[in-house]
Amino acid sequence: MKLENVFPFVSSLTVPASVLLSPQLCVYCGCLSQSPYPLCRACFRQHLGTMLPAFAEKDTTESRCVLCGRPLVSEQELCAACRTAPVFSGLDSLYPLFHYSQENSHLVSCWKTKGQRVLSALFAWCILTTIRSRPDFASYTLVPVPPRPGKVRQKGWDQIEDIVRLLEKTGLNVYRCLERTGGLQQKMLGRAARSLNLKGYISVKRGFPLPEKALLIDDLCTTGATLDACAAELKNSGCSTVSGITLFYD
Repeated sequence: MKLENVFPFVSSLTVPASVLLSPQLCVYCGCLSQSPYPLCRACFRQHLGTMLPAFAEKDTTESRCVLCGRPLVSEQELCAACRTAPVFSGLDSLYPLFHYSQENSHLVSCWKTKGQRVLSALFAWCILTTIRSRPDFASYTLVPVPPRPGKVRQKGWDQIEDIVRLLEKTGLNVYRCLERTGGLQQKMLGRAARSLNLKGYISVKRGFPLPEKALLIDDLCTTGATLDACAAELKNSGCSTVSGITLFYD
């Protein structure tokens, strides 16, 4: 898919009038983006596009760890971290798209903190094009990672729900079968504390049919505790295989 086809895909969705009327500056280079998004085409290609199957050259695609999905340096199949201390116990594999670099964190802040929800459509496209490029994902049902209690009431929206709603419009199956009933914000805690923080607080909704294969959808993977807790609950409730796809990894 050509780069010029990305922004028409996004602009064909609902865009707030205020965004269309106000010039947008690219969060990377500071220039006018010439689109409804705080991201110009050149910076999209430089910072995000090269990691997407639609744009990456086959001979330059990075090798990834088969478990955590992070790019490999010199290892084969497993990265050094997953060989010595595996990140996941419930999740079978993870495919993160972009590194959570300082530059990329500014884009995420525009989306999650400043509420530029138009970016949800661009991120949904990134996930969509990745899923369509991987035949092994064809048999999976998408399962969004649930927000913490009170988040939607406090902020008025949830970024993962924004994404999966758009993915549903493309024909992908989405099961909102997980719920979170408590716990603190994960970003305030370390790795060990994150796992304990979620214990007993993520569960499968009663009476909800579970797919045989589930593909968890989340925005950011740092320690992997949230994804692993969701995967463990899905497997304990009947799923045979649980993988994940996230926009960013730290």
